[in-house]
Amino acid sequence: MNFDSLHLAQDFYANYAKKVGFVTKVRNTNFDMMRKEAKIPVNQSLHCTREGYRESRVKVATRANRIIATRCRARMYVMLDREKECWVVSRLELRHFHPCSAKKAVHYHEYRELTMHAKCVITDNDEAGIRPNKTYLALANDVDGSSNLSFLEKDVRNYITSNLRYSDDNEDFQGMMTYFVRIKEINPNFFYAIDVDDANKFRSALWVYARCRALYEYYRDVVSFHRHGLSFASFVGVNHHGITLFITPVQLTSKCTGSSK
Repeated sequence: MNFDSLHLAQDFYANYAKKVGFVTKVRNTNFDMMRKEAKIPVNQSLHCTREGYRESRVKVATRANRIIATRCRARMYVMLDREKECWVVSRLELRHFHPCSAKKAVHYHEYRELTMHAKCVITDNDEAGIRPNKTYLALANDVDGSSNLSFLEKDVRNYITSNLRYSDDNEDFQGMMTYFVRIKEINPNFFYAIDVDDANKFRSALWVYARCRALYEYYRDVVSFHRHGLSFASFVGVNHHGITLFITPVQLTSKCTGSSK
């Protein structure tokens, strides 16, 4: 077989690997020694990712044996034919030293991908308040089972988190402010404060419910502050029964650094 470019040869072997059920990697690439500065490749070897072996990083006296990665020898070598100006398969080994399953290929990170149709369905369902697991089941039913999907339920959740929920920070801020104003109208004893930077961008917020302020009057001598290294923290107290009381929540952004006292 021959290909017009090295990239096409790589794509061909990767597509073949996906159908068989394994992942490929570039093992070696040699370049034209006469034109080192140009870095022109002249041959390349593409291997199964489970070739070779690796040693365990866990140093245990009772574990002297190395962890073998199966020493799989499946690979494809391609080289540049200067006369024909194409890439030719010079050697091919198809036999694997481990089981391969095309149905399990979706579990490999390299092959997991959301289709445009799936993204549209996820977006519409998220706006309608449909839970991610229900969306995933609906997409799986459309293709007669989850084994026919090119992604996992985890990918649906990640897409919602990274592309939908945090696509507009100002929308989250406006929602929080709307909530604060509504609670303030219901109970004037509700307190909130917003901190912004020089560019008038939200930096942090603190709010206290009326009941929390009342509890503080009784148990203020034992109130402590816990940050936990998260973007959300709270002042808590302990009553005379030893029960933790929720006093004051504090919302912090990633820009807030330093220790709290």
